[in-house]
Amino acid sequence: MLRRELMAGVLGVAGAALLGLPRADAQPPSAQPSTVDGLRRLVTRAQADYQACRYAELARTLPQVIQYAQATAAAVDADQRCQVDALVASAYKHATWLALRLGEDGLATGLSDHSISASRASGDLLVEAEAAQMGAVVLRRFDRTDHAQDLVVNTASKIEEAVGLSKPASAAAYAMLLETGAYTAATAGDRSAALDLHAEAISAARPARLAMVTARTSTAADARFLRLYEISVHRKLGDYGTAIGAATAIRPEQITVTERRVRYWEDVALAYGSWGKREQAFHALLEAERAAPQEVRLRPWAHTLTRQLRSSGPALPGLREFVARAGIA
Repeated sequence: MLRRELMAGVLGVAGAALLGLPRADAQPPSAQPSTVDGLRRLVTRAQADYQACRYAELARTLPQVIQYAQATAAAVDADQRCQVDALVASAYKHATWLALRLGEDGLATGLSDHSISASRASGDLLVEAEAAQMGAVVLRRFDRTDHAQDLVVNTASKIEEAVGLSKPASAAAYAMLLETGAYTAATAGDRSAALDLHAEAISAARPARLAMVTARTSTAADARFLRLYEISVHRKLGDYGTAIGAATAIRPEQITVTERRVRYWEDVALAYGSWGKREQAFHALLEAERAAPQEVRLRPWAHTLTRQLRSSGPALPGLREFVARAGIA
């Protein structure tokens, strides 16, 4: 049921984007005049749902956001159009994220293209950085790691050349792009590039430089937890012990953004699972469920790991009940 609801939301976004038509059951846009402030409020709510991993709420919100954005773009003066484009780029980024969570990579490609195009039209490099990060994730799904790497590294270079890294916000965006590049390199098995990019990202995002970063974009929040990428990169490189060592240096209760905390437990669970440590992997899986129940109900990584734990050794206490809760076949 939940997956059907989420797919309806993603298709509603795609319909609004590609056809200019709302979903049949979507709530109509507000009868009030469409304004930039009104659009910003809707996008801010979508961002909150994204960071909290509230998949169902995000799916219900996004079609309305896209419809409202279309109305706003038609209503505002030319001098406000860049603001609208920036907000549209963010909305499509969240829609891309949701499509990827559902394994709908084809839909994610089109939505990501919309996000990148709108971000570039906005002229806001921080917004473009976020769209590029998500675009790289989509490209990796199709094994286009070279293109993904070019996208994030070129965008990082653009930020460095255009505005420099002295301001916390630009340093955060630059660092997150490089970390996306590091993970992409690790996915491709390029150990040297992965470790070099990770080291450069950490250097660029020194805590003192990011102390005053605002929550204007999700990059600002993500940059506070940059060390999470150390777990991801080493896991992808097959260095499971090093990945777990990096994880133990982090206190997960201090990760205040749910989406980042779930990513922490995902990496820990997968590292332990690949390392053959079934009990520890299951414990991390349960922590991911506590942080965001919809994550383990929907995400392929959680389902695949659960099946491996179920079939690879003696029954783990609580696993059968977890399977039932998560609806895993």
